[in-house]
Amino acid sequence: MAKPTTPATDPIRAEIDESLFLLAEMLLSDFFFDEDKEQEYKLKLSKNRPTGSGSVLLDESTIDTDEGEATLRIEALRNWTQFRVVIQHPDFDATVEGTWSFENETLEPAKVTALKGDLEDVEIGVEMLIQEIEGPLDDEEFAGFMESLEEDDDDESPLIGDDPTEPPDATSIDRNRVKAIAKRIARAREPDINDEDRSWLEQTPQVLPVITDQLVAAVGAPKRDEKLVLGYQMMLALALEFVRYRQDRGWEWADEMLGAYQQRLIALGKDSAVPQNDWFMMCGALTEARVPVSDIVATALADSGFKPDADGAPPEMMMRTLRGFMDELAHMVTSPFDVISALQNAGAVLPTALRGFMATELALSPHAVLRDAVPYMLLDDDSEVRSDAARALEQTAHPDTLSPDTLRRAIALRNWLPPGDRAALDAALRKARVAGTETGAWPAAATDLEFYASTIDGSGAQNVFAASRSGKKGLFAGILVRFGVGVIDTWIDLEVSRGKITKLLKEAQMEAACTRVDRSFVDTLVQHALGTSVARGAVPPAALLELAELLGGSEWKDRRLDIADEASSMFEALDPADRSAAGIAAGYARGLEWMTQGDAFSSYFEDGPEVKKALAGLPRSDKLGMTGLVLTQVLPSKRADWAERFLMMAKWYAAATDTKLRAKSRDLVLVAHGLAGDSPMEGIPIMAVIAMQTVQATLAGGW
Repeated sequence: MAKPTTPATDPIRAEIDESLFLLAEMLLSDFFFDEDKEQEYKLKLSKNRPTGSGSVLLDESTIDTDEGEATLRIEALRNWTQFRVVIQHPDFDATVEGTWSFENETLEPAKVTALKGDLEDVEIGVEMLIQEIEGPLDDEEFAGFMESLEEDDDDESPLIGDDPTEPPDATSIDRNRVKAIAKRIARAREPDINDEDRSWLEQTPQVLPVITDQLVAAVGAPKRDEKLVLGYQMMLALALEFVRYRQDRGWEWADEMLGAYQQRLIALGKDSAVPQNDWFMMCGALTEARVPVSDIVATALADSGFKPDADGAPPEMMMRTLRGFMDELAHMVTSPFDVISALQNAGAVLPTALRGFMATELALSPHAVLRDAVPYMLLDDDSEVRSDAARALEQTAHPDTLSPDTLRRAIALRNWLPPGDRAALDAALRKARVAGTETGAWPAAATDLEFYASTIDGSGAQNVFAASRSGKKGLFAGILVRFGVGVIDTWIDLEVSRGKITKLLKEAQMEAACTRVDRSFVDTLVQHALGTSVARGAVPPAALLELAELLGGSEWKDRRLDIADEASSMFEALDPADRSAAGIAAGYARGLEWMTQGDAFSSYFEDGPEVKKALAGLPRSDKLGMTGLVLTQVLPSKRADWAERFLMMAKWYAAATDTKLRAKSRDLVLVAHGLAGDSPMEGIPIMAVIAMQTVQATLAGGW
């Protein structure tokens, strides 16, 4: 980010200066996007070098604003890296000068040499110009966009299969927007990515390589801006997660994009192209985004990341290095969960064998806090590591080396593991009991806990929030589940002010349908998610164990619901009139009315390569035919998934403390019962809406 030569003392003026610097950088970056432009410019300047404070006009453009036409000029000064950007707006005039780095695309140092106009008008005007520059499509892109939306009823209408199967390359507009987002994060008092930018990143996965390039440049800049680096780090983790979503849906391009990122990390590590701490952070972003990393890639990352020491120690000394690291770690942490959190941050560079080795090293450590961390390794993503952790517990199953809390945690995790992993742990538990190891008591949960849950979104994800706010500071935590997958993420903050908790809950309720629910719903949801994980041969995140201790989840086990039985039970509990043919039809119609008016259900559709493949032979103009095909050929194979989703939505509404929401549960019960049974799908109106929304989503994007 550009640094002012003389920082403004007025906070408002300082923010305006920063916005002007950003606008100038965007204009220069866009102008020099074509590498040939730089050489053309140098040739032009050498022939027309100005004298004194004179300049050479390089570019002039106009932008229509609500107030009138704004003119933007780029001028070259005498030194070939010195530029002047002039903004003439109906409400203000401004001039920015600075030194342009062609490599890092920054104007630094920079200064506002002239500013005329009311500061409030300037602030609004500059922000609108930035939005205009980073937002609109150019003529060619706009024409392509309009062509893709154009409806053509003749036989020459393009087929769905003619749509691109992967996102296009990032454009100069995309690249400028990436830089603008990073700078907005860097300028904010509390670094965060706003909803608009988050949505744009989700819809533009092709910017992942751009973010990577900009982060590499930022960490290697001569004058490193830590806030800007943080901005790119936050964007990187989010972009990886959004691409991983596409990978989950089966898109091959997402596999290739994530693979390319991992290969880039290997190359950066081998070449020592970025500082090692930054390199580990970039690897940790894979873990944060839950991107699957193969053992081969993890080994390659480890080989490229762990360098020989000053004495020329070979890579084989990695084990000794890790032992030293764990010894240092023992003096830095306060809980076994802190230990696991630190190790998980490096998960992408720790191959299976190395993680298994660490489980044994932790168990044999002289530090109690490290020994107590071993049960958490039972929740490693790899079954071999889980087995190694169980054997490590058996090896140390004695009162002197296995604490009561460690035994309690191991017992609790027994029912969170896939059946094939339980025998090794059972052997450790038996040995501990025979040796006389006591089982620790579960900590008491806060008595003022409140639980909130969001609606289920189109991806099948649902958030649960837990809060304790009777004191000045309290607990604010969350669990994210995805139906068909299980618990996929958890987070915990034990030191949140009461006011901040209230604010966060209000924001959650504004961003998505979110309501307070009773405790029993949370227990049912978590245990259903655990059962789903076990059925898939997977495990939940390690942090769920810490959360179970805080929320009183001592009885959480793998209790997956039988969707058909649950739907039948809830159906039978309805009034007889609601269960009649007329009552069911009325419920379908009533539910259709309120569901189609809510934002939550607008995200209910199917997508992915299989949908596109099914519709490939139909013209874009045949929306009725596509809807019918989705309803009869695509959705039937997903019937069980939709039955589960509507059943859990019915339970969510039934558990709400708001009586108006509870009344809607019966309409969802009818849909869940129909889907879990043998009712024709085309006879359930909301499914026709989902089919139409599937078609709309397919037409809106080819990938």
